[in-house]
Amino acid sequence: MAQKSGESNKTARKAASAPKAGAKQAGSQSKPTRAERKKAAKQTLSKSAKIILVVIGVAAMLLSVTAMACSGIVNQAQNKTDYKLTGGVAATVNGVNIKEDTITKQIMGTREQAGKSKDADWAEYLLGQGMTPESYRESLIRSYANQLLLSDAEKEYKIEVEPKDLDKAWDEAVKSYGGDEKTFEDMLKKMGMDKDSYLEGAKSQIAQQKLKDTVAPVKKVTDEDIVAYVNDNLTTFNDARRSSHVLIKLDEGADEKADAKAKKKAQEALDKINAGEITFEEAAKKYSDDGSADKGGDVGWDKLTTFVPEYQDALSALAKDQVSGLVKSQFGYHIIKCTDLFHVDGKVTSIDQVPKDIRDMVKTQKEQSQQGADYAKWLADYTDKADIKINKMPSEVPYNVDMSKAKPAAESGSAAE
Repeated sequence: MAQKSGESNKTARKAASAPKAGAKQAGSQSKPTRAERKKAAKQTLSKSAKIILVVIGVAAMLLSVTAMACSGIVNQAQNKTDYKLTGGVAATVNGVNIKEDTITKQIMGTREQAGKSKDADWAEYLLGQGMTPESYRESLIRSYANQLLLSDAEKEYKIEVEPKDLDKAWDEAVKSYGGDEKTFEDMLKKMGMDKDSYLEGAKSQIAQQKLKDTVAPVKKVTDEDIVAYVNDNLTTFNDARRSSHVLIKLDEGADEKADAKAKKKAQEALDKINAGEITFEEAAKKYSDDGSADKGGDVGWDKLTTFVPEYQDALSALAKDQVSGLVKSQFGYHIIKCTDLFHVDGKVTSIDQVPKDIRDMVKTQKEQSQQGADYAKWLADYTDKADIKINKMPSEVPYNVDMSKAKPAAESGSAAE
């Protein structure tokens, strides 16, 4: 696909393009500016990075979920500290205690990881978050309280996670990481996790989703709803292009010889496509180094994903069924075909005018938005009915600092880039 390491959907923009039937082909490519490269780098997040971020999120969730002991008292693993713990109870949630030391360890762990050992630096950090020691503590307590309440709700609504749910979650995780179970397990091991700990986190997520589906069921989205949404956002969706590509990969920092070799291979594929010796889909399967090759090079609609500048600019210049010349990006040489185009004059009048992928995206987005709003209302009501008592913060907790020690942003030398 138009993506790093042969992955789909995040590639290319600013090179010229050439239609298939004798129009101009791309010549020399203008190099993206520093700002464009920076933007592209931010936009281009590989699948591996996404999975790692998901795993990090699961790991963080595990720390809070497994902190809840069956005795009804929230505890946290002991760790080496050079600060004094106060003991006591920070809060109670429906009669369940949250220990003050649990909150202290969590906050001090954050402080240590952020490298804010000096009081002035910690005060500045809190100020940057728009918080004080008291409000930071309260936000963390409420996070713990929320986990306890969700656990209560799952029991109340008889939410159960079955083995088949966990099997499905594991299979999907492995598939999203490339389909190799051992590779995925090796990645987890580097994160200090294994299959059991991953599934423990997944179990909590599945239970919460089942709870959400129970208390805030998804409401049907009609064709009329989709048409109305597309019309309200027509400036976003109009002129959307679907594309396929052939990518001849070029490693970053490749020398002139490697560049010439990749370009020659790409030109060979393009010549065969233009001569009618091979279809575009066949060329993708035969020549492309991208993960989209098995799908004939299809990387979907540009309005539903993000491509790097060279790719997007080239695609935007193509009409339906046109093929570009060679387009060079940070990933190598692309040959791009515009396989479909969505354009309406005026307004959409029928659901049949809207491409299926766009319909599906709008439907999913509206379902999630509606369910999210309904669930947030339910959770707010459920929390309001709970008996939550937050005790006053002990003045001697080690994260309590004089906020007047925080330096103003101008003095600290921080500036937005």
